[in-house]
Amino acid sequence: MDGIGATHIDHIVIASNDSGAVAETFQRNLGLEIKRTMTRPGTGAQLAFAKLQEVVLEFAGPPEPKPGEEVKARLWGLVLAVRDIRAAVDRLRAFGCEVGDPKPAVQPGALIATVKSGTHGVPFALIQYEAISPATGAPA
Repeated sequence: MDGIGATHIDHIVIASNDSGAVAETFQRNLGLEIKRTMTRPGTGAQLAFAKLQEVVLEFAGPPEPKPGEEVKARLWGLVLAVRDIRAAVDRLRAFGCEVGDPKPAVQPGALIATVKSGTHGVPFALIQYEAISPATGAPA
């Protein structure tokens, strides 16, 4: 098997100290429509989502921006969709990359794993949709 079975770029994460302000700037300057906002369960992080053609832009920030702080944003990650996340993780580990174990993602039924080394400074993760059975909550 060559590669890791990636099918496409799923989404790009832009982290900031004020996700709402950054999402609004993208909306105003690029004409993007913010499709959804939410609070990440467990962390309280504020998220906003837009689509740039077929790629989702995820704007992520802390639960509360600090008043008066200059808004700063940076590329936080690139997320690749894969056919089989466990096989992709095993393949990357065989190449010597440090990769976290797959865990449930914010997206229902999906598993996500973070690639922690071997990326030459480009933060990225892997996601597999329909990896968790909705009926049992167990891996599909």
